[in-house]
Amino acid sequence: SAILRNQTTCCTYELNPRTTLRSSKSTRGLAFMGLALIGGGCFALPYQHALNTLEPLTAVYGVFIWALLFSAPGAWALRRNTRFSPKVALLLIAISLSGVLGNFAVCTALQGGSPTLVIIVSRIEIVLALLLGWGLLREVVAPKVWVAVGIMLLGITLIRHDSLSIEDGSGGFVLWALITAFSFALMQVLSKLIISQIDPQALNVCRLMIALAVLSVVPGMLGQVQAIPLATWGWLGLAAFFGPFLGRVAYTYALRDLTIAKAMTIGTFAPVLTLLLEYLLFGRVLRWFELSGGALVMSGILLSFLRLSFFRRQF
Repeated sequence: SAILRNQTTCCTYELNPRTTLRSSKSTRGLAFMGLALIGGGCFALPYQHALNTLEPLTAVYGVFIWALLFSAPGAWALRRNTRFSPKVALLLIAISLSGVLGNFAVCTALQGGSPTLVIIVSRIEIVLALLLGWGLLREVVAPKVWVAVGIMLLGITLIRHDSLSIEDGSGGFVLWALITAFSFALMQVLSKLIISQIDPQALNVCRLMIALAVLSVVPGMLGQVQAIPLATWGWLGLAAFFGPFLGRVAYTYALRDLTIAKAMTIGTFAPVLTLLLEYLLFGRVLRWFELSGGALVMSGILLSFLRLSFFRRQF
């Protein structure tokens, strides 16, 4: 009788196929986000070298050319995974124009404003992406995620606070930084709207082609691109591989399996990873506020994924 009861009890513990599928998709999404973090963290280092000799918008053009070359083979190989329709075409144009506007806005903001202030203000992108995800994708954001976002933004501000300066007349540059945040947030949400109908590499190729076409009509742009030194092209290629290619494609793949909230919160770790790479590769000494800010960012990311009974009771 006891043996029969044990067998009956064991039989009740069966794997739920839906739970297993969700777990598998979540693991896959987190793996792609890991690649996206590596790309985003490494992108800043060669890109900073390129900016030593180039105007920001010219550097963006060069990076986009390299990224297009990197993405084209994969997009061609997976072309049958894309189902084009008028809706997909319109959203592709909107995604591309959002990216162009975001890059133009951040370049304009950096020309006269404090780079640190621009970076901090543009991180409002996280909040805007969550709001747009709720409005366009009906993704409900848990209260703990809003708390986590506040902690992460505080951490990013702490990391950059030593070089933060707010001068008279900086309001216009803050406005451009906010436009940057909105543009990139909109690009993430629109990408998730069509990611089930187009392969991420094809999406990357389409948005880069449209972006390059738009940037080509900027007065003097093509002449500046032709004058880029050969060594700088190497830095641009390295930046393109890690940023608009590896980072962007992996991030877009992750959007198939993760919500905007999860993807955006994990992506916040990229600046911290850049600091760690500067320490490991160049021996840069990390100061106390950078370590503290990095710890806050990590705490916010962990909080967004923890199952806390406090939030379930209170909200």
